[in-house]
Order: sequence, then structure tokens, then C-alpha cells
Amino acid sequence: MKITRLFFVALASSILLNSCSDDDGNSPNIPLGAYDEGVLIVNEGNASAGTVSFLDDETDLVSQDIFSAENPGEGLGGFVQSIFFDDDKAFIISNGSNKITVVNRYTFKLITKIETGFNVPRYGVVENGKAYVTNLASFTNLTDDFVSVINLNTMLVESTIPLNAIAERIVEENGKLYISNGSYGVGNSITVVNAATNAIETTIDVGISPTSMEEEDGFLYVLCGNNVANSKLVKINLANNQIISELVLMGLINAQNLSIEDDKMYFTVNSAVYAQNISATTASSTPLFTSGATTLYGFTVEDDKIYVSDAKDYASNGEVFIYNTSGVLQKQFNVGLIPNGFYFND
Repeated sequence: MKITRLFFVALASSILLNSCSDDDGNSPNIPLGAYDEGVLIVNEGNASAGTVSFLDDETDLVSQDIFSAENPGEGLGGFVQSIFFDDDKAFIISNGSNKITVVNRYTFKLITKIETGFNVPRYGVVENGKAYVTNLASFTNLTDDFVSVINLNTMLVESTIPLNAIAERIVEENGKLYISNGSYGVGNSITVVNAATNAIETTIDVGISPTSMEEEDGFLYVLCGNNVANSKLVKINLANNQIISELVLMGLINAQNLSIEDDKMYFTVNSAVYAQNISATTASSTPLFTSGATTLYGFTVEDDKIYVSDAKDYASNGEVFIYNTSGVLQKQFNVGLIPNGFYFND
């Protein structure tokens, strides 16, 4: 076969064009589904029905009740509490119905439901092929709470971890589970569980009502929202589970919703939003701003935006406010009944 000089020129041009395309990062960013690149907003709802809304980052359009829209005739159940992710799956916890609905996080098409092994489930994380979900069980018994362990291959609860304490928020880091043992003015510790053995390794006494917590750079920051005295922020070294500092929030009662972004910590007291450097040794009692929420219920900070949800009177549909980190309102829109949390699908 005769190979001409023109062939080599064409081949070289093709290689050059492909190389430039790859190096310049010009490959199209193809969405993984209708709900890629945006914010999932959990609407707690009532005892029979909760929903999820979606804010599209590109268009600013808000879609309501996206699960029912993608799965006609299906519902999430009552009191939708939270969402956690595992790769392309979203696990939607409904504590009023004692179930978890598993969907594709980008299309929201139903994959399966996990409907046994729970008793008022709250929050979940994934570690080493298992999902761990906290359960409050009886509201009048502070020692019957537990963690459900889900095998992600079978999508079944395979065991439980009794805590003999309140089971609320949960964080995973380096194969350990950190579970807050407090809320609503009760409880005072963090339980540390080895995820490889499901054994409790230790408990850390942090003070009254550890309401929220976040891991950052090898440290666990725990906000204790004391509802009768000064709240405080506790910093724990995860290398040895030792408390290394406590920052008292003078004059701030019942602080909630700790969120850490770019070495700053944010939290709320009623409808006011507070911010300060994560390394601060003294706390300011002056808020960054007061939000427009009548009943501030959900809160987080992500990508230099502050997200606030308003539950209003707990009977009317709620509202979301988005501010920049200076406290200037950027967006405001309606969502479903009792919006309680934000989850970022990117």
C-alpha cells in the first residue's frame, strides 16, 4: 500500500488538535442528569409527606417535589430529615416513615427503599462499603438510641450499634464515626465508634447539648448550644480524641447550625448569623447580619454563599434566602413545607 506525504500531514494535524483540546480542558461538561450542578433542599413536611426541592446553579430555576416528578405515584414518606451520598446514589432519610429512599442523585430516579431496621432515623454517613444511620428511637428515653449499619451491596440493615446515649449528628473520619449525643438542651458527649469493628472506643464529654459539628483539617469542631447559659465551641484533636480548646460564646444562648468555610466558622442564634475566624480565642457577640427568616430552621455555608431556610409557622410552605459572606441578600425563593437542610449536588 502506498502511503502518501498527505496522509502523514493529516495524521499529525489530528494528533495536534486532539492534544490541544485535552490540554486546554475544552471537553464539554455533560450533565449527569437533570439535578446535576445544583442544590437539593430537604423539606421536612409533615407526618405523611415530605419533599425535596432543587435549585439549578446555572439557571437559578427552582423545581419543587422532584422525587414525585421523576417517580409518579411514589412519595418519600413523612418527616424527611436529611440526605447523605455514596458515589452516584442519594439516601433520603424519612424518620416519620422509618425508611430510607435510595435514588440516583443526578436523575432522582428511584433505585430502592430500605424499610426495616430503623426507629426514627436522623443522619447518615458512608464508610468502607457500609452506611451508618443514627436513630433516636423513643423520644422519652435518652439511652435507647442506636446506629443502623447498612450493607451497601444488599441495601439491608445487617446490624445495629447500641449507644446508651442520644444518637443525633454523625461524622466519619479516618475509619472512625463521631456521633453527637445531644440535642434540644440535653446530652453532653460525643461517642467514638470504630467502623471496622462497630465497637465504641471512647466517649468525649463536651458539655450541654452538642447540636452540630464539623471536621476540618484533622479537628472536630462541636457547637454546644446550651439553651440556659452561654453556648460554646469545642475543638477536638482527632489524632487522640482530646479536647484542645473551648471557646465560650458569651451572651449567646442556644447557638445552632455550625458551618465551617475558608477558615471561618458560622453559626446562628435565632435569626441572626454569626461569623468569626476559626482560630479565634475570643468570641464576638455581634452578628454578621440578621436574616430575613421568621423561623430560621436550616443553615449552611458553601462556596462563599450563606444558605438560610425559613420554616415560617411550620404550617405554610417555607422560603430560602441566599446571602454572600458579607450578609448581602443574593436570592430569595419559595420551597416546600418546613425546609430544613441543603445538600450540594456537584
